[in-house]
Amino acid sequence: MSSLPEAQQEELEVLRSIYEGDSNFKEVEENKFTYKVQFGDDENDIGKAFLLEVLWPEGYPEAVPKISLDAFFNNHLSQDTKDSLLTLLAEQCEENVGEAVTFTLIEWAKENTEDILAANVLVVATESEAPVDKGDSSSAAVAKKKEKKEQLTKGQKRRLVVRFGANADERPRGWDWVDIIRHLSRTGSSQPS
Repeated sequence: MSSLPEAQQEELEVLRSIYEGDSNFKEVEENKFTYKVQFGDDENDIGKAFLLEVLWPEGYPEAVPKISLDAFFNNHLSQDTKDSLLTLLAEQCEENVGEAVTFTLIEWAKENTEDILAANVLVVATESEAPVDKGDSSSAAVAKKKEKKEQLTKGQKRRLVVRFGANADERPRGWDWVDIIRHLSRTGSSQPS
């Protein structure tokens, strides 16, 4: 049996019944939930989605739930966007203190975050595209050369293998999986689709 208070137990049952079959809703623990809030037609567009995490503290629903956007999935969001979302969600919590608010938060986020995330997409796009002065093209070319990693020749690689004693008989199974994956990604599979 659950160790949750009766009010939380009832809300948990309601959430399970409402979001049954919804792949965006996850019950991490009895008192911790995540919901992948999306907008737009493309479900695979990460820039148009974020992961909302709701944690029920002791004393919930009389206490305000803890809301987090710190999941790795949300790394594409700027800190300003996260702060504005958290502020708006906290306002929703304050308006509904004493009530079961998890469903309200998820539905509010689904309905109202399109504008906030649309603004964020522009911020992310402008941050990744650094402006380049036309008069300073030689320094930009030098910077690109510095970013390039040093490539070893086959002979250099072979000498490194011999030096550190990795003979063909001593290699663990799957030691060259990176090369196999790289080769398959370039050539495709041999079987027709």
